[in-house]
Amino acid sequence: MITHDVVRQISYIQQALSQNRKHIGFFIGAGCPLSVRVNHREENGKPISDALIPDVAGLTGIIGTRLKSSDSEKPTAWDKVINLVQEDGGNHENIEHILTQIRLLASVAGKGSIRNLSSSELSELDEDICSVISEVVDKELPDLKTAYHNLAIWSRSIRREQPVHIFTTNYDLLLEQALEESSAPYFDGFIGTRRAFFDLGAVENEGDLPPRWSRLWKIHGSLNWKIDKANNVVRSDQSNEGQKHLIYPSHLKYDQSRKMPYLAMLDRLKEFLLRPSSILFMSGYSFGDEHINDVICRTLASNPTAHVFALLFGKLGDDKYSQARTCGLGTPNLSVLAFDNAIIGRISGEWKCSDVPFSLPEGIIVLHEEEETCELKLGDFTQFGNLLRNLTSTGDDSNG
Repeated sequence: MITHDVVRQISYIQQALSQNRKHIGFFIGAGCPLSVRVNHREENGKPISDALIPDVAGLTGIIGTRLKSSDSEKPTAWDKVINLVQEDGGNHENIEHILTQIRLLASVAGKGSIRNLSSSELSELDEDICSVISEVVDKELPDLKTAYHNLAIWSRSIRREQPVHIFTTNYDLLLEQALEESSAPYFDGFIGTRRAFFDLGAVENEGDLPPRWSRLWKIHGSLNWKIDKANNVVRSDQSNEGQKHLIYPSHLKYDQSRKMPYLAMLDRLKEFLLRPSSILFMSGYSFGDEHINDVICRTLASNPTAHVFALLFGKLGDDKYSQARTCGLGTPNLSVLAFDNAIIGRISGEWKCSDVPFSLPEGIIVLHEEEETCELKLGDFTQFGNLLRNLTSTGDDSNG
């Protein structure tokens, strides 16, 4: 049986995270907000809690409840689109896929109609979906002890020669909140305060900024990104009429204003992975976005000195990780680390137990002595945050 040494992997990760000269980046996926639990209570004598923000399937369900018709004889635009997605064999439980299909149809419809849907119906449905998404994911972190804060404090814990890059596909403002509450400076591509504007030149020349500033790249847009009446991309918390939410969970962009930030953010990811000896840690990402997968795998193939650690929540054999397995088995410098198994150097194997370092936070490695096996829990964003906190605990423990 092929095995991988769990302690060796942890030691390598700790060593990489402790250096100030390496190009270090993080990719925060949709699974990360699930690690933040709220509304703690008991049911049938057992403690339970809710995720701060639901996953994609949960978000899709909420949107469907809001937008579907209560009368089967009078279907809404949402009902029509869901039927079309099902007819075409698409994933009707994934709002990102649904929104992509809506925009595909809109790009073909022009000012007319397509498949019994008018351009106005598609446009209004797009806006309604983005409004519900904004409402549901507009949440705040409950305290200063979250994995987000541990990441933020780690990012400013030492004097760095290279800036920390944080990529995310999430629309929420949890990273911004944690960075600001932790006094960790960052640059996100926008300039200004009241109505910050997207500055492509500053993005392309971000290397001129101080290395102590983290770079925050929101690949799929954000709650506070909007398109104003003049078709400019702005970042604003003000709710002004005429502004549309700039949320785009797909690589399909149907106008230049939306395309520019998206392509610029993807270019940052590609450019980061092309840097010598760069290391990217991915958390909460199940490899469900083929476009992002393509960027990662192709770039890694062209830069063998770069390395990506994909930290998965759960078992490697889960159905949702089929693309993660495919990418890991085909890319030598992509390590896929799940709870029970890992793919390292294109070789799949179980975790092997050895002496666990005494300095490792409790819960990151779980030993099963009877089975002589162990689990690596770094795919839980909370545990990954604990690892980051452990690396800064001697110098900065201001998050309590």
